[in-house]
Amino acid sequence: MRRFLQPLLMCLVAALAAGCSGISRDEIHAALAVSLDSAAPEFLPEDSWELVQSIYADADGEALWVGGKSPRKRARTLVETVASAEDQGLRTADYDFEGLEASLRRTYREGDPEAAELAELDLRLTALYLDFGRHLLSGRLDPSKVARGWFIRTRRAEVDSALRRAAGAEDLERQLSEFTPSQPDYELLAETRARYALAAENGGFPKVPGPLVVGDSGSGFRALVARLAIDGELDSTSAPRAYDSTVAIAVKRFRLRYGLPAEGGLDKAAVAAMNVPAERRIRQLELNMERLRWLPNDFGTRYVAVNIPDFELRAYDEGRPVLSMRVIVGDEYDGSTPVFSDTMNQVVFRPYWNVPAGIALNEIVPLVRKDESYLTRNRYEVLPRGGREPLDPDDVDWDDLDSTNFEYLIRQQPGPANALGLVKFLFPNRFDIYMHDTPGAHLFRNRSRALSHGCIRLEHPDRFAAFVLKGQDGWTEDRIEAAMKAEETRTVALDQPLPVYIFYLTAFARDDRVHFRPDLYDLDAEGIKRLGQAPPAERIAALRATLDELMKG
Repeated sequence: MRRFLQPLLMCLVAALAAGCSGISRDEIHAALAVSLDSAAPEFLPEDSWELVQSIYADADGEALWVGGKSPRKRARTLVETVASAEDQGLRTADYDFEGLEASLRRTYREGDPEAAELAELDLRLTALYLDFGRHLLSGRLDPSKVARGWFIRTRRAEVDSALRRAAGAEDLERQLSEFTPSQPDYELLAETRARYALAAENGGFPKVPGPLVVGDSGSGFRALVARLAIDGELDSTSAPRAYDSTVAIAVKRFRLRYGLPAEGGLDKAAVAAMNVPAERRIRQLELNMERLRWLPNDFGTRYVAVNIPDFELRAYDEGRPVLSMRVIVGDEYDGSTPVFSDTMNQVVFRPYWNVPAGIALNEIVPLVRKDESYLTRNRYEVLPRGGREPLDPDDVDWDDLDSTNFEYLIRQQPGPANALGLVKFLFPNRFDIYMHDTPGAHLFRNRSRALSHGCIRLEHPDRFAAFVLKGQDGWTEDRIEAAMKAEETRTVALDQPLPVYIFYLTAFARDDRVHFRPDLYDLDAEGIKRLGQAPPAERIAALRATLDELMKG
């Protein structure tokens, strides 16, 4: 990149100084018409050519970026914004600045420009707009090729129409900013990325030494204060001179933001979280900004969201969080929970548990072979596959069963000991994932809660039922409690189906702060690898300096 930054600077400044007074608007219009009537130029993918032609048709064939005397202001805005792509977790190397420099050189520096050269420059800038706009709207990477188990539909189907609508916007800066995800997470992740990038340019995060305790001071304590200041937990200019209650509170906030228990002070776990290099945190933030671009831009006003690495469910009403609780998600090796969205349409009180065939064969059948009373003691029934009447378990040859001849359904009868607890929530999907109560409430005390076969167990299913059934058919809290304690199974169809989003973010926003979580399913490394490394900071600075000069013109 370095070898063309200086020529690009000279070329753009010359463009403003020299202009192209010999070319009229009509001549540029005619040259564009010829280009648009031909095959796609080499710098534009064939599958984008029809969109480009439509964009120019919307503008009556007029140039979008190039004026009669100099590039239009919106062209300078576009180039400057794309040159700052790293601020969005994108890569300047993805965009054809080298081709743009060559086009500018031909147009403004090597004699009088020709209309065809101006038409080519206009098309190059349109190509730049499309590439950058697509990345902002739906991401650089295809999640299906990068993120194992990611099945939420991206915004790619709507991208081209959005780009076409906005192509002629005069306030291009505002329009490009509106292409970014609207979730508050995105803006906070970008702000944190900028702060960490500044720290990286200044040598990285200060290295915090081993555990410190109240009363400690000295160089180790000063490093701690500096590290907390970078995260906004302390003001370094007014921080105390020794580890006191103010610092202890800041450390507690830090711990919570990094997924650690509030208590514990500056122990080894907290020190390890503080000493993750700034560059690694920047890459983590960039990957999660990319993941936000893969998600729908608007979840609606009333919905349920589960962030798998955070082990937490949050319910929203009128766009505001109204309920949160701990959840148990799928174990990475025994049935990880996929990333997908669907619509909840039923609540089932006192459910049966129809044991999936794989779990039945691999877990329950071996227990029956060891103890013939296992099924009866745990209230399991055995039915012929497709049948309605339970069989006598003694009539089944348990020793002879395998995947080729297992033609039974094992189900657990309703009750407090049922694996699904007293209520389940259905949002039909191809993964057979649902949410439910659990008799193992003690497991919610665990910090890491990847313990299920994929379904999501709820810490407070009664509160969740109250949210789901709010305003429906007189389903009060008392009525919900009665249904959970009743003898019979009862299915309630929702009057208003409820959107459910299950996603995977290892960096996200909460309470106006960015939080980090361990990479539960080891998905970050591949995504970060595909995003690639950012160019050295001095190269980005040089590119921005080039564009500053252009704006001064």
